Amino acid sequence: MKNNLKHIASVLAARLQKIDYERLPISDYNKRYIRNLKPAIGYFMQIYTECLFKGITATGLNPSDITCIDYGGGSGFLSILAKEAGIGQVIYIDLNPDSVVTVQLLKQITGSGPDIILRGSSDTLSEWCSTQHTKPHLLIATDLIEHIYNLETFFSDLISINSSMQMIFTTASTPYNPYVKWKLHRAMRGCETGTLESPNYYTKRYQYIKEKFPAFSEKEVSQWSNRTRGLVYPDIEKAILGNTIPTLTDRYNTCDPETGNWTERILPIVNYQALLSQFHYQLKVEKGFYNTERKSFILSAIFKNINHIIRNSGKPGFLLSPFIILHCSKK
Repeated sequence: MKNNLKHIASVLAARLQKIDYERLPISDYNKRYIRNLKPAIGYFMQIYTECLFKGITATGLNPSDITCIDYGGGSGFLSILAKEAGIGQVIYIDLNPDSVVTVQLLKQITGSGPDIILRGSSDTLSEWCSTQHTKPHLLIATDLIEHIYNLETFFSDLISINSSMQMIFTTASTPYNPYVKWKLHRAMRGCETGTLESPNYYTKRYQYIKEKFPAFSEKEVSQWSNRTRGLVYPDIEKAILGNTIPTLTDRYNTCDPETGNWTERILPIVNYQALLSQFHYQLKVEKGFYNTERKSFILSAIFKNINHIIRNSGKPGFLLSPFIILHCSKK
């Protein structure tokens, strides 16, 4: 089955490469997103293939009997691959309305894509599945879990859909690889200081606190702006009124106080395990791999060797892995 999935993914990658996305009536955001993704589309198809294979195998069902959720589906490439691979029903959901428009258009162009297209978050998905009496067997989300503001609410919504649903997440916010962590910490600093986000997150918190608590001195406003790093506006107010200081598992972690979108949040694996155990779920953590489709033969050879080391070096391989795969299943 895996070889068949690889072949389907390879053919689909070639088809998607030929589309002139710049001419499509889609948002600049989505054009930019696909422009960045397009050179490595074969690599992303390999990741999607790996996730689909793991998910299909874990359900124990034939692909045609599976209902799969492509959560935070973005461009919809995973949804298209899932349908091409014979998945019975594919549900796509994304919070960004521009991404929803993009996947609808790509479905028309390719003649393949998700059966159901939703816009919203986990509560939207939970409500839709309840109303439609649908119990999906599998959920796949790539580069998403590190951005979710409240993971407890998130998992609660998902598991309410089907208490034995297989869930597979990929995240580049690995707590193992020191180089990856260094890069992510630099991005987090940029969001706080303004070199990456404008207005920066510290300034947003500062302005909110200054307006909400006019009796505060400049020193108090500054102190609470630092203390409430990683909180959205309503939670900032609660923290100040309750005089509670939140604890960050990684002191660099930060989120947009307006939206709650974390900047590639890094969480220890034990945190994920503790969250999932509340819902009687277990976690299996697996190693990711590098893109070997490089223009340079030498670079391709180097990354093939690194992938070989990652695969065959046991736990130390996590120190080299560029991302990790979180496979969540019922205990």
